[in-house]
Amino acid sequence: MWLFGKKKKEEKTAKVEKTNAVKEENEVAEPVKKEVKKSTKKVEEPKVKKEVENAEQEKPEKKEKKSIYRVIYNKEDRTWQIKKDGAKRVITSYSTKEEALTRVKELCASQNLKVIIHKKDGKFQKKK
Repeated sequence: MWLFGKKKKEEKTAKVEKTNAVKEENEVAEPVKKEVKKSTKKVEEPKVKKEVENAEQEKPEKKEKKSIYRVIYNKEDRTWQIKKDGAKRVITSYSTKEEALTRVKELCASQNLKVIIHKKDGKFQKKK
């Protein structure tokens, strides 16, 4: 039984010695690593700054797409509907085309948007 205890102690001391040796190696190697890192940072930083500046200059400015209102005739409901491009829902619907046009003009004036007016058959009538 006492052999097991002796083996465990020997194993523990061996582990401790290994960890101490590794620590000593790391302490010696760390200053060298730090010096290498510092020197590489100094070399890399100007390149990165130049790349960022070049990327900003090369990017073309994106133009904002303005939304478009459409006045469309719905055959099922027999109403004139106002829709915004890309939207699924109808903003409002009116029984006459004149009422729908007055409402669209109000919406466009407040938001500076374009209008496309359709005929009853779906063809384009006007673009404003």
